Amino acid sequence: MHQIRELHPGMGLRKMYNQFQPEGVGRDAFIAIGMEEGLRLQVNRNPTRTTRSSKRYGYPNLLGNLELTNVNQVWSSDITYFSIAGKHYYIVLIMDIYSRKIVGYSVADHMKATNNIAALQSALNLRGVDDYQKQLIHHSDRGSQYISEDYTQLLVEFGIRISMCGDVLENAHIERVNGTIKNEYLKYWQIQNLKELKKCLKKAVLNYNNRSHNALNGDTPNDFEVRLRAIPQNQRRKMKIYTQKMNSINNTKQLDLFKSV
Repeated sequence: MHQIRELHPGMGLRKMYNQFQPEGVGRDAFIAIGMEEGLRLQVNRNPTRTTRSSKRYGYPNLLGNLELTNVNQVWSSDITYFSIAGKHYYIVLIMDIYSRKIVGYSVADHMKATNNIAALQSALNLRGVDDYQKQLIHHSDRGSQYISEDYTQLLVEFGIRISMCGDVLENAHIERVNGTIKNEYLKYWQIQNLKELKKCLKKAVLNYNNRSHNALNGDTPNDFEVRLRAIPQNQRRKMKIYTQKMNSINNTKQLDLFKSV
């Protein structure tokens, strides 16, 4: 358990058991042992607004009940914050919805669009596709960074369609990842400044992409993408994205809606 926590410092005991399936011990006994070892996690909630919605928004949500069968069909992006000694730093993540892989990321001490562009450029470099021919959707909230001319122009240049949500529930996939990176990795490391945060963010993304996900039937995002190459398109399992309006559910449980997507 302690070895696992070295790699995944914020991984809960239940997740730990499900991922590593230790022999000779049941889940409840495993959790009890972890509690005795002092490995119970403390959950802290301190929401800070990172979105400045723009009224110039003119992009519809393209994800409604969309069915995915491959990577590079939907990327979802969001901004979150991480505090060091009372100062906020802003993390931008981009995730491929089908594989749950974080494909792009960046962190800065400001909320300018250049930080988002850096994350997008890292995703474009990783995937190495020159023209997506409108087969890829980039989904985000209506933050001014995402609607900036430089950001949208970069998407257009690579043949990527632009989708934006009307409320947080329409971007819940990446909201969950934000929480995981911050609360299960970064907050457990002694990070003193932006330089160290950049190194730790890189480490967190690497570890996240190499941990199993229930939505991938226990595969890691990296392994899932490797296995996917050998499966014909018409034999790949379908993933359906569901969107739901904020006023129809309890907001405190908003992220639970998407666990089985």
